[in-house]
Amino acid sequence: DAIQLLDSESGKFISSPEYRIIRNRKWLIISPRETAAASNIIIEAVDTEIEFEGGNLLIEHKTVNPENTIPGSSLIACVDEVDVTFPLILRKSKQGDYFYPLGMKKKKKLSRFFIDKKLSKSDKEKVWVIEMNKKIVWVVGLRIDDRFKITPNTKKIIQFTLSK
Repeated sequence: DAIQLLDSESGKFISSPEYRIIRNRKWLIISPRETAAASNIIIEAVDTEIEFEGGNLLIEHKTVNPENTIPGSSLIACVDEVDVTFPLILRKSKQGDYFYPLGMKKKKKLSRFFIDKKLSKSDKEKVWVIEMNKKIVWVVGLRIDDRFKITPNTKKIIQFTLSK
C-alpha cells in the first residue's frame, strides 16, 4: 500500500492502528494517528496563560503607545481590544471554518487558506483557532482576522503569544 501511495495524488493516506502515511506533494509523511478529540477551551478576560495541546498561550492586555511596535512574528497576534468580547474559545479548526485574512476584505475558507500555505494533512489537523461569537479572531500561529486588526485609532490591544 505504501508503494502505491507513491503514485497517488497529494493528500491521500493509508493508516494502521497507531500511524498514518500521508502523501504530501513529493514526500511521504509518517505521523501518529489523531485519536483524542480536542476540547474547546474557554478564555476569560482575566486569563493570562493557557496551556493546551498546541503549546502555551500567553495573553496580555496592553495600552498602545508610540514606542510599541507590532511584533512581526506569526507566533504573536495583536488585536484591538475594543473589537473583542469575552469569553473566547480556543479550539481546533473544523470543516467549514472561514475568516477574513489580514489584508483581505473577502472571507476565505480555512481549507483554502491551508492549501495556499501548503500545509500537509497532519499540519492542518494541528491548527487551532481563537473564536469569538462564531468569528475567528486568530488562526493560531498563522494569521489574524482583518476584522480585529489594530488601526490608528486603537487605544488598547490584546496580545496573544504562542510558545510551542
